[in-house]
Amino acid sequence: MSVLGNERLEKLQRNLGYHFQDPKHLELALTHRSIGHQPERNNERLEFLGDAVLQLSISSYLYHRFPRLPEGELAKIRSLLVRESTLAEVARDLELNHCLMVGKGERRAKAQERDSLLCDVLEAVYGAIFLDGGYNEARRVIIEHLPQWDAQQMPLIDAKSTLQEHFQQVAKKPPVYRLVQEEGPDHDKSFVVEVRFEEECLGTGRGHTKKEAEQEAARSALVKMGIQE
Repeated sequence: MSVLGNERLEKLQRNLGYHFQDPKHLELALTHRSIGHQPERNNERLEFLGDAVLQLSISSYLYHRFPRLPEGELAKIRSLLVRESTLAEVARDLELNHCLMVGKGERRAKAQERDSLLCDVLEAVYGAIFLDGGYNEARRVIIEHLPQWDAQQMPLIDAKSTLQEHFQQVAKKPPVYRLVQEEGPDHDKSFVVEVRFEEECLGTGRGHTKKEAEQEAARSALVKMGIQE
């Protein structure tokens, strides 16, 4: 019987839409280094592999879906789809937060709810599917679980890139983001970030991760500058 429990593994496989030929691949993908200290006994190597499979799958998907978009726009969309907060939400939808096996200390700190760990375990699961069933199966699962998004809203969604492009054009150098406040326990952090250019504060943003706060700060700056409504 699996350490995690056969019933929970079966449910996860149904959520994924993929049934493992060798369940040990999936169990390894769900094992955090706080339990398996040796490289071959935790999911970090699978995470490394899964990240590459994810990048290739998304890149190929966008290349064929949007034959007229230039490289820069394709890169923006890919950045949105593979960013930490997006992957963490996919992981939660799949209920990976209930399946990730962590040590007692990490469990007490609710580490399995952190975006960073959920992002890592999702990539590890993609790596495990690649090893178990090959690239086509891994790509199918990745694409089937893409979040809903609208390519027309990319400048709004990826405000940070939009703001950086603006300053590259008009000033040849990017704005600077500065963390000004951090509060809350480890499992429920809140960050406040300012975006500045040559000592002028352009906007402020708050989020559960630094990246979210930076996006909000960039969005605030774009509105303040009249670039976006």
